Amino acid sequence: MNSQAQIKEVIDQASGKVYLPPCQIACPVGEDIQRTNTMISMLPPNPEEAKGLIQEIGDEIYGKNPLFTVCGYICGLCENECNYRDHTGSIRRTRLKRFLTDYYLPYLDQKPAFAPPTKEKVAVIGGGPGGLMCAYMLSKQGYAVTILERGNRLGGALRYIPLYRLPEEVTDRTINNLVRIANIGVQFGVTMGDGGKTLADLKSEGYQAVFVATGTHLPRPLTFGREKVEGTDMEGVMFGLSLLQEVNQGLVSPDLFQGKQVIVVGGGNVAFDAARTARRLGGNVQVVCLECEDKSSKDAIPADEEEIEGATEEGISIYYSRGVREIVGENGKFKAIKSPRCTSVFDESGFNPQFDESDEIYIEGDVLLVTIGQGPERGFFQQEDLLNKRGRLDVDQTTLMSNRKEGVFIGGDVRRVGFAADAMHEGTTAAESIDRYIKGVDLKADREKEYEKAEIPQCMRYKAQPELRWVPAGERLNFQPFEETFTLQEAIEEARRCLDCGPCESCKACVKLELQSELPEVTVNEDLCSGCGVCVAVCRHDAPKLEQSGEALKAIIDETKCKRCGLCVSACPSGAINTTDELTEFIDTVTSSEAALIS
Repeated sequence: MNSQAQIKEVIDQASGKVYLPPCQIACPVGEDIQRTNTMISMLPPNPEEAKGLIQEIGDEIYGKNPLFTVCGYICGLCENECNYRDHTGSIRRTRLKRFLTDYYLPYLDQKPAFAPPTKEKVAVIGGGPGGLMCAYMLSKQGYAVTILERGNRLGGALRYIPLYRLPEEVTDRTINNLVRIANIGVQFGVTMGDGGKTLADLKSEGYQAVFVATGTHLPRPLTFGREKVEGTDMEGVMFGLSLLQEVNQGLVSPDLFQGKQVIVVGGGNVAFDAARTARRLGGNVQVVCLECEDKSSKDAIPADEEEIEGATEEGISIYYSRGVREIVGENGKFKAIKSPRCTSVFDESGFNPQFDESDEIYIEGDVLLVTIGQGPERGFFQQEDLLNKRGRLDVDQTTLMSNRKEGVFIGGDVRRVGFAADAMHEGTTAAESIDRYIKGVDLKADREKEYEKAEIPQCMRYKAQPELRWVPAGERLNFQPFEETFTLQEAIEEARRCLDCGPCESCKACVKLELQSELPEVTVNEDLCSGCGVCVAVCRHDAPKLEQSGEALKAIIDETKCKRCGLCVSACPSGAINTTDELTEFIDTVTSSEAALIS
């Protein structure tokens, strides 16, 4: 493959914004989704022939996202914004990455390490997705990075994800190789504040900058309105986050909830992780959530549709639009919750649930799992004077540097709770800021960008989304992965479904694959153009336009949208649209060897 096929940003002519496919804009770490989808679509059907090319595709993704082998199991943010979503269903990008993972992990074990660090020392506090990403990006630039982790293994919130969703082997091999490849130092059992290390200690040890990414491992208390709901100390009341951690560490009995009625409070993915875990531990499980079932509503349940579908198949029932006013106990043991109907979850001010207290029901159970979110420990930040007068982290939103202590950067869930990929994005942002800080250059220059979403190309038909293949519900109530991955041929077919919405300059897969040496130019000879509009009619990417030139209409080509397919060239009755000879050769090559790609 051509390693010189460098991509570049394309600016939309009308808006002046960076023009990209919506999937790539939605990806917090900015994976080159169109480029690598195209590369997958061009794989040979023979597994042995494809193996080396798959490793090169993996390297393409790994450069921006060294955790992509994990993301293939847990992240679907790009799919949520896919232009195909409202037609026959999003391109299954996560499954494509999971397919790559099967080939890439064994190769990753042999991937050579970076050269030893030669630059300044940087400390990263916290070994979750944000901290790992920051450490990797800085090490890639030659900095000597050390991760200070309170626990005994890296991964942070990844370690709470049930093993049926994210196999432990994938997490371990991904993280261990990341640390090895990037020459990252790791110190376990390190506490910050409360008798542990301070920022002053780190400075005295020679660290030139610090990134704090300590995460949010404390469960959020249950409230009704502004009042805390009492009773969480009763026997039988647990926090779902704690259960997930203990299960993954092998600290609970496999029949912990056998024959028990388990109520899970919460509507996010973590709540459904807890519910499905409780089901696998033998419980009869009910989920109670504030949000409604209607996904088009502003008060819609936030959990992924696949999580809800999977839970329902496994026999878990859901009470929508219900809150918890009271935890009812008997002799110190949990017995039931008093649950009023929730009439709305959000208003103009944000999260502000409203209830109809005339419509209340009691839901009985043996176990209550509270899973309504989590928050950070504040002690360290208070001791280091990193909070503002309102008790919030005082951080620059663009650079992530503390406004109260120079050289200290804060990000990930501890700053703003989100998905793992969001924390990874903040790790990348912090790495860039730290690099600038140490070099003594402007931390903010050219950092903020606006994006314009590429529209879906016009098609006569849209190919059907492949169905997920899950082990039947009755056979999957264990902690083994239950979803089958793509075969090579299935991966090729799914990648071919991608419509390559974005511009060629930000993809250049054809150049990377050496189908052509460079992107050809498409030009219009105004002297020959009659302004007939045939080019406009035949282009499904909306690249040609007719504009007034003197007294006549003339065609122009929008380079951001042009796919160099040559259709307008062949359709132009006056021969006004021309291109380089290489495009003609490229079209002939694609037509003869990859005719299946043309639809």
